[in-house]
Amino acid sequence: MFKLRYSRKACIIEWDSASFTDCRPCEANAIEEEIIELVQALEFGPEWCEGVDSLTLAKANEEARLVCERVVLEALDGFDNLPHASTMWDEYKESNTVDLKLRDWGDERVTDANRKENKDGTASYEAHTIHFADPYGGLCNVVQLDIKVEVVPADKAAK
Repeated sequence: MFKLRYSRKACIIEWDSASFTDCRPCEANAIEEEIIELVQALEFGPEWCEGVDSLTLAKANEEARLVCERVVLEALDGFDNLPHASTMWDEYKESNTVDLKLRDWGDERVTDANRKENKDGTASYEAHTIHFADPYGGLCNVVQLDIKVEVVPADKAAK
């Protein structure tokens, strides 16, 4: 029997220098803290997936892929003040403040390339999505959201 555990981690991978123009140093610190809090609000876990325990290994590994796909699809819709980068591409592609190469950031679909298999046959799936932290409008602080779903034997999950 197996259970699924998942998590999301977020980090700013590139700051938009326009975030801090026309403000005093104390204001810049407050803006930076606000953006960091916005990004950290995306994080959670690891948490257990409800209703997917008592699975066989093959079903658990497949369900891990499906859960990862669902979480990625939800992320593609974006979050409050954190739109998915592709939805803002036209608006920001002309921007000189950040060197955006969205097409080089990878395919956000979940495939076997996202799968890592452990010695015991359990799998984990890792994927990421790219967002802009934009609490004020007109900013493109680039955020990477890392998603991980892993299969855990039920006896280890109880510990």
